[in-house]
Amino acid sequence: MANPEHVETLDILDKTGVVMYRTGISIFAISLFAFSIELFGQAGLFPVPEVLGHLILSGLALGVALSAGNIHVYSKPVRYAISWPGWVGLIILFVDIHQTVVWLALGFFFITFSGIALKESFCFKVIGLKLVPLFLASSVFLMFFKFLWITGLLLLLASGILAYLSKAKWQMPLHFDIGDKSRYQV
Repeated sequence: MANPEHVETLDILDKTGVVMYRTGISIFAISLFAFSIELFGQAGLFPVPEVLGHLILSGLALGVALSAGNIHVYSKPVRYAISWPGWVGLIILFVDIHQTVVWLALGFFFITFSGIALKESFCFKVIGLKLVPLFLASSVFLMFFKFLWITGLLLLLASGILAYLSKAKWQMPLHFDIGDKSRYQV
């Protein structure tokens, strides 16, 4: 995890990785917000075009891929534990042609973003980040049982916290995300 007091010299790959990681968080937060609104629509509040659902899932998948592929954590096992569920979720999403287990793919996405939220809560003091895993885990359970209103509400809260994280991350210098490169397990 990053050490904000340490100022590392970043090369172009470091800078690109940090920008992609932060972009992934931003895209995921926006897509999660849109997904929560879609769930309200599916619950009967308003009609939802089918193409919107595909676009939202694509945004969630892109956000996961960018963040999981560029996360900076010193410990290799922790880095893998955070990133690999996102890749598993992507595989499930792309293999599930009829979208019968989207909740399962999203569950794996949410494991990755729960890990990111916890990682960021240890590195930087962003309000509410420790609640994100609770909201995301609960929403998968509720989504499976078709409690769409409550699921939408929990995802709306999680998206707000992740959007706040995204805003805070973009205001930080890039080296905050890297920390001390000599401490990474390769």
